[in-house]
Amino acid sequence: MKNSFLKNGFYNTLGGAVRIGLAVLTIPILIRMLGIEEYGLWTLAYAVVQVVNLAEAGLSVATTVFVSHDIEKEDTDDLSNSLSETLTVTFGGMLIFATLAAIALLFGAEAIVSLFPKLGQVQQLTIRHALQIGGLVVWARLLQRVLIGVEQAYQRYDLTNLFNTIESLFLSFGMLIVTWLGGRTIALMQWQAVAAIAILLSHVWVFRTLTYNIKLHVNWNQKRGLAIARYSLMTWLTSLGGMIFARGDRLIVGALLGSKILGVYATITDLTTVINRLSDLPVQPLLPALSKIITILDKEKSKLQQQIKQAVEINTLVALGLGTIFFTLAPFLMHVMLGDVVTSEYILAFRIEIIIGTLYSLYAVGYYVLFSVNAVVENLAIHLFSSLFSILLIFIFSSRFGLVGAVLGNAGFLCVLSIIFLGMKYLNINPNSWLRWYSFPLFSFIVFAIVGFLINDSLECILCLCIVQVIMLIKWFIDSQATEKDVIIEYLYNKILKNSLFHKNKKY
Repeated sequence: MKNSFLKNGFYNTLGGAVRIGLAVLTIPILIRMLGIEEYGLWTLAYAVVQVVNLAEAGLSVATTVFVSHDIEKEDTDDLSNSLSETLTVTFGGMLIFATLAAIALLFGAEAIVSLFPKLGQVQQLTIRHALQIGGLVVWARLLQRVLIGVEQAYQRYDLTNLFNTIESLFLSFGMLIVTWLGGRTIALMQWQAVAAIAILLSHVWVFRTLTYNIKLHVNWNQKRGLAIARYSLMTWLTSLGGMIFARGDRLIVGALLGSKILGVYATITDLTTVINRLSDLPVQPLLPALSKIITILDKEKSKLQQQIKQAVEINTLVALGLGTIFFTLAPFLMHVMLGDVVTSEYILAFRIEIIIGTLYSLYAVGYYVLFSVNAVVENLAIHLFSSLFSILLIFIFSSRFGLVGAVLGNAGFLCVLSIIFLGMKYLNINPNSWLRWYSFPLFSFIVFAIVGFLINDSLECILCLCIVQVIMLIKWFIDSQATEKDVIIEYLYNKILKNSLFHKNKKY
């Protein structure tokens, strides 16, 4: 089981890193080929499609959980009936939701476009046609979610990540070719539809391979349906909070500031998201490990605390290290992404977003802790509140301060850091202990950021400061690991000594 966990974690990390890299590399090329205004238009259309993807209603995660339980059955007939019941609910429900979502985009595109008065008449017509095609994209991708859920239940993370990576390659290179041939927003959405259908068919093939020996049939069970519905609803609401923050902000910025500023804002947030996603990847596979430790080692809190401490240190090192590097290279990165249209305002907005994004990336460990102790409702409530508060601030600040105001509004999502406090409380870890884990790297990063803003015009000085900051972070991490190793050795020594004394006394 342990080897399987490590292997799946490796597949997730490798696949995720490749997909993130592809996305980041594709953005500047698209901007140069499309122009910043057309790129903003494409971003707006695609953001609407991604928001509509929320119609999946949490059925993908429910599929993984319930199918995992079904395939543990040894009797062939029980397996066939149970798996058929689950897939009847999940696949049937997803087919209904996907079809309704596609119809909604097909007939509701004009109403959606009317929400963006800053767009010109030609731009509105372009968005409308793109969204109508986007209905097919949504339909195919929602059906993919259930099939991916089955693959994950069978522990085939290798296939899931392989096909997801192939899809990213297919989309990225295809979009560049379409744009090079003169295609714009509508053509790009058409390519998304072609790719989505192709990947859907590949997942269907994998699904049939995995279930080849199982006689699947339509089998409705009301009790199973209600159980899946309850679980899906809770999962969906949690996803809703993340999607509101991740894509809802773009809809607001597009409506208030127009497609050009939206293009810049989307570029800034997409780059900053890399910090969050890369710092989350090493921590992501810890969820089952944490759950196991919490269950088995209820009385051995020292080992649990060491596990959490190590996760915090890894997440902190990656997040603050990337944040430091991104802050330093902000002018260079913006010129690479946007070219000659870059202004001092754009660089300032990017650096503010880097600070905000780096800080909220530190909540990853608390997020997985809450899931491991089944505190799903608390996790949901914090995410929804943070997302809605951020959206409100973006709406208020962007209408008053433009691009910089929109970026400042993202600070509302920092409320999500309260997840750390709640998670540590559930594990009964003393605040003095876990706050000490964060204190030095966080304090040094804040000092670095403040000094960086003060010497904004001196790139050489910021670069020197960056090198010092990164060295300090690495030294802190190495020293922490050395200290942790000593604690573990002492723990194992005491454990062995205790067992030795027990067996010695037992002889007498």
